[in-house]
Amino acid sequence: MAIDNGLTVDCGDLNAVGGIRQILLTDLSNVLLPDPTTPNATHTLTSFTTTNAWARFEFKNETAALTITGAKEGGSTSYECAVSFYVPNYEATRVAEISKLETACPVALVEFNSGKMIMVGYSYKYENQDATTPWVRNQTFANLTSVEGGSGAAYADDNGLTVTLTARQFELPLEYTGAITVVSGGLTATTS
Repeated sequence: MAIDNGLTVDCGDLNAVGGIRQILLTDLSNVLLPDPTTPNATHTLTSFTTTNAWARFEFKNETAALTITGAKEGGSTSYECAVSFYVPNYEATRVAEISKLETACPVALVEFNSGKMIMVGYSYKYENQDATTPWVRNQTFANLTSVEGGSGAAYADDNGLTVTLTARQFELPLEYTGAITVVSGGLTATTS
């Protein structure tokens, strides 16, 4: 790829809103049909269909974050993408849902407060070479890397858990430009 264009930054970019609005998770095995199914010049996914609805994880405002760290070693660039969020009020039902992430191979759809949506744990680079479903068995999915929390000491302290999922990808996360529909009850969502 030739470096033949630059990029611009305007007033709207400088006044962008930070933070995360919502986090959707699904298992890689639920991926049915991403579009496009191959890399594209715009670095986007225009639609993303799954066999089951996405699990929608809510969190305390201004606690969720996406961090991306890129490094080049021996001719290969990798990106470590970490999604973290704080779930207040430690209780059994919330712990049970978080525990499901221990053995899953999640893909995360992270919606920023700006409205932009980023896929974490889904990558075209180094995908399985199966012609019909190249994303199956792709090893860039996210892993549950840490759960931290507790009760706090004072009455005014929060009690809850900070969950961190990390994906090691070989390209920057793709932007998702399709639609998200939150299903009644707010626990799940669909993409199209």
